[in-house]
Amino acid sequence: MKPARTETFAHAISGLLKKREEMMEEIAITRERLAVLSNDVEAVDRVLETLGYDGEVRLTVRAPRIVLFYRGELRQFLIGQLREKGPQTARQLALTIINYEGKDGRDRRMMLDVVRRISKALRQMRDAGLAISENDTKRCEFVWRLAV
Repeated sequence: MKPARTETFAHAISGLLKKREEMMEEIAITRERLAVLSNDVEAVDRVLETLGYDGEVRLTVRAPRIVLFYRGELRQFLIGQLREKGPQTARQLALTIINYEGKDGRDRRMMLDVVRRISKALRQMRDAGLAISENDTKRCEFVWRLAV
């Protein structure tokens, strides 16, 4: 092996970090494109059903669940957001998370998935005495706030 010209491998580290950043951007773009295509396929299926098509539709492979939050990470994020911004709905919290992650908020499937996960986490927080829900009759949604 040829001896290194620098003691710190700064050029190699810099190059690897740049390549990693490019790969992560490509993953994000591909994931967003996959979500858009999945939504389009589901829309075509709904139109076919509406038009009365009852033949066999080849089943599409279901995309695996994408890990957005690790254990306890969502709960900590929700506590922080409710502490900083006060009472919010699950949908408002989902928009905050989606924007924070740099995702497309128009992706209905991802939005529904994130809202569902947030709602479940908030219900668990309510059961644990960490959060309180109030029914907003105007919007037919729960408004969540911290219990403490």
